[in-house]
Amino acid sequence: MNYDNYRSAQKLGKKAVQTSVSEGHPETLPALDDILQHAEIQAEVPLGLVDIPADLIVGTRTAGRSSAFAPNFMPILDERSEFAAKWIYLYDSHLSEGIREPVTAYEYLNRYYVQEGNKRVSVLKFCGAATIPGYVTRLIPVRSNDPEIQNYYEFLDFYNVSNINYLIFSKPGRYQRLYSLIGKRQHERWSDEDRINFRSVFSRFRSAYEELGGTELHNITSGDALLVYIDVFGYQQTTSETPAQIEKNLEKIWEEILLLENNQEVDVKLDPAAVPEPRKKLFNRLLAPSEE
Repeated sequence: MNYDNYRSAQKLGKKAVQTSVSEGHPETLPALDDILQHAEIQAEVPLGLVDIPADLIVGTRTAGRSSAFAPNFMPILDERSEFAAKWIYLYDSHLSEGIREPVTAYEYLNRYYVQEGNKRVSVLKFCGAATIPGYVTRLIPVRSNDPEIQNYYEFLDFYNVSNINYLIFSKPGRYQRLYSLIGKRQHERWSDEDRINFRSVFSRFRSAYEELGGTELHNITSGDALLVYIDVFGYQQTTSETPAQIEKNLEKIWEEILLLENNQEVDVKLDPAAVPEPRKKLFNRLLAPSEE
């Protein structure tokens, strides 16, 4: 049995544990059952088989299964354990024929918690999978004045018309802003072409965003940053840009992205010739409440 890949994954896990502890966070995966002790759920909605964004899979359903994994889902148990042997077998199986069996997970507030298939998620994350197939049940909280709950209900409205589950914003009002910037009415249903075009834009933007260090920003999402980008450069222009062009343009506004990360007022510093004045005004209104 070849332990090299398990050791590599374990090394990533131990590093994630050290980082989490140094920041005052738990050293293992969160458990949904613990989170739900402080939540009031109004409905459970089966979503069927969906492609789950791998980066939004953040925990397990029960605490008993979380101790084998670091916060990044990498394994942390000893390589001589039965768990390690199963992980290695699953990894080798994935390389030879692929992991085909979907996981079972719950979605709560845009994050996914695995009930069955934790090792599958671990292996697929280690292999760099962007999405992981799974049978998902959505847990919908009772409406409240909590901004996180309000933001989630805005996501639900967006999901109902777009069927997009990977675009996450950190604050309320930004889905409404997105509709305006891409030329959509709030309750207008998206076509297959709309979804394909937007996924292409998001994929190219996110690649550039992560290349410039976006994964190190924790107070904003890639969706927040994308909203800034298309606010400045326009959605139609972005749909035709290459990844290199997006990265070059994103570098021009990176200081503003960092201001947004620090919850500071955003002010465009680009040359007037580079960004039309109307778009600069839109950019400066990004953090203001939506008027739509």
